Amino acid sequence: MKNIGLCRFFFSKLVFDPRIPPIGECFSDQDLLFICDNLEPESWRRLGLRLGQTWTDINRIANNNRLVEDRIMELLVTWRNGQSINQIPIMIHTLRLQKLAGLAQRISARYGYSNESGVAPTQINQPQVQTPVEAKCFSDQDLLFICDNLEPESWRRLGLRLGQMWTDINRIANNNRLVEDRIIELLVTWRDGQSINQIPIMIHTLRLQKLAGLAQRVSARHGYSDESEVAPTQINQPQVPTPVEGYLAELDMLFISERLGHDWKDLGIYLGMKRSEINLIQVDFSPPVVDACIGMLIRWRERQRADVNHLETIKHALDQLERMDIIKELNIYYQENYQK
Repeated sequence: MKNIGLCRFFFSKLVFDPRIPPIGECFSDQDLLFICDNLEPESWRRLGLRLGQTWTDINRIANNNRLVEDRIMELLVTWRNGQSINQIPIMIHTLRLQKLAGLAQRISARYGYSNESGVAPTQINQPQVQTPVEAKCFSDQDLLFICDNLEPESWRRLGLRLGQMWTDINRIANNNRLVEDRIIELLVTWRDGQSINQIPIMIHTLRLQKLAGLAQRVSARHGYSDESEVAPTQINQPQVPTPVEGYLAELDMLFISERLGHDWKDLGIYLGMKRSEINLIQVDFSPPVVDACIGMLIRWRERQRADVNHLETIKHALDQLERMDIIKELNIYYQENYQK
């Protein structure tokens, strides 16, 4: 919306009587400007999802407007024009869900809502999509639920377990400053590339990530009642060349990193990396330490010749580190996954 900045200037000059609520509980452009001026700029994408907008449309709005204020205005106008009724109570309730209680209270007072009962949850106009439960697929709202309840430090490892590449995960991190937006983009990217069985795959992956509580909540939300309904299913993996003997993929590096702990820097030294570079990796990815270790191992792997046996090289470094426990586990893991 190229002229949205001019529109905001024009709206700001209009005379508005806050004592008169909009007809039919609907917002005028001036009302939306009030919200825009008082909204935390960093929260606008997730607010859009809670209001029923798709992540695709939210990104289109971001691409169309350089200023965050103009992005917010276009988002609010787009939502308002598609939400025919109950706009004010829906907005107040949604702001509370977004933990923006102060702004919700200001809008409540502005339009004469005095208690919680006056802004009980009401129906948001949602895009017409196939029923997620029937298709075993996630809507944007479902992914927002996961984002709201996911431990922020675990998102990169969850992405790896869902079949995403480390380079793509880092690209998502570079494109989004807030961890919540990183999580949403990661989940949407995975969802759009995983055509079937999204719900059972997610529940199983959350369990692998030792996020049993969130796995249970997702199970209950989508009507899965027992273990058999969420047994391991096929994750769509990126197409990569057939690995040479001893090749270690992203998930293999995750397996090692989760067991290494604070010995990860010494492992890097034994693999021939400089301590100064390892310290820079720590700054980029830590906390948690496990993410820094994954980043280090993948950077090391990318520098190796095509004929290098990653497995044997890392086992030799682990031997120097006197971590025979990891070598034993790694041998079993590699045999189960690559030498069946």
